[in-house]
Amino acid sequence: MRRLTCSLALCATLAAHAQTEVLPPVKTELKRDGSVLAYGQINSLLTRLGRHGEGLFRMDFKVDAEKTKVPVASVRMAVRSDEADHPIAIDAQGRFDLPVLPEAEGKTADLATNVPKGQLAVNGTLELTVKPEQLDMAKVRQIIRVARTLREELLPWYLRWLFPRIQAVRVCSATPTWELEWRENGQLLGLPLPEAAGERDPEAKKGEKGRPCTLLTGQESWPDAARLVPPPDTKLGVKL
Repeated sequence: MRRLTCSLALCATLAAHAQTEVLPPVKTELKRDGSVLAYGQINSLLTRLGRHGEGLFRMDFKVDAEKTKVPVASVRMAVRSDEADHPIAIDAQGRFDLPVLPEAEGKTADLATNVPKGQLAVNGTLELTVKPEQLDMAKVRQIIRVARTLREELLPWYLRWLFPRIQAVRVCSATPTWELEWRENGQLLGLPLPEAAGERDPEAKKGEKGRPCTLLTGQESWPDAARLVPPPDTKLGVKL
């Protein structure tokens, strides 16, 4: 079993001179755990998102602190294939990025971790790369079209569970004063967007109401040039 070796250096500055003390190497054994993440499938999805997603989508990954039975700060991970180890950097909130491997290497890859089997939980969420101020109806229609093509035509059946059908672009903010603006016959027109009844803010914690949201499906009759005027702290997402 390969091992991940980290060298730590402790630097102490003294009044008379600077002295560097090199500590002995710390060895952490990482074991493959395919039950945490079906990495071959994730790698195939990431590859296709990069190849056919027109830069609209990304996958965000995070250690689920509530379901993981060890402190997030102690978790160490790498993607291990038959060819190499690919260390993963985890931030203080448990977020991390996964490497996109060549498809042949990805088929032999698993997540390797120092956490005992069954004690680590990881969440992956599909996010938009589009910023709120960049969203107009043309972009909404592009998102829906590309998502449909990816799921129905370009993803094999066994990957579709990782990329559910997208019904709409979700727009959430603390203040529900969303508007669309566009010019028509030389006039600037504005249209308030209604709050979607019963639409839950996906970032709301259990028991919290969360921010109000509105939905854009791309089926609306408004022109492609109709641009979102987002309130502060607006977050875009997808309704699955």
